[in-house]
Amino acid sequence: MFSLFYGLWKYVFTKDEFRVLILGVDKAGKTTLLEKLKSIYLKGGGLPPDRVVPTVGLNIGRIEDANAKLVFWDLGGQVGLRAIWEKYYEEAHAIMYVIDAATASSFEDAKSALEKVIRHEHLRGAPLLIVANKQEGDQIWHRLAGGTNGKM
Repeated sequence: MFSLFYGLWKYVFTKDEFRVLILGVDKAGKTTLLEKLKSIYLKGGGLPPDRVVPTVGLNIGRIEDANAKLVFWDLGGQVGLRAIWEKYYEEAHAIMYVIDAATASSFEDAKSALEKVIRHEHLRGAPLLIVANKQEGDQIWHRLAGGTNGKM
């Protein structure tokens, strides 16, 4: 009988939790994006851009609404830290991959890292959002399409 009430309580009052990885090479703007999301959805809860520092390891952000909880795992993008990314894949529900669209010299590194991410078996079928950060207007589409023949 207790399990019936517990199940009903859990169904009514428990929110679904979705874990989103925020990945990308270093200096792409992952942490700034997370802090901006927090400031929008948590009514000023995020850090201002001038207080954001590069991630060494992991930053966690949580955003809740009436129906769900989003837990963001912002992982450092330095070459030496990318090895830990895989440890989070199995528990992730989605990926946000951030690219510094203003720095063409980082595209190859970003593309290579993204290809490794999307090929991993634990991420098959996971939604992927590619965020072209630090760009003005439509210039990113020209840069990305030109550098990859329209394919990522």
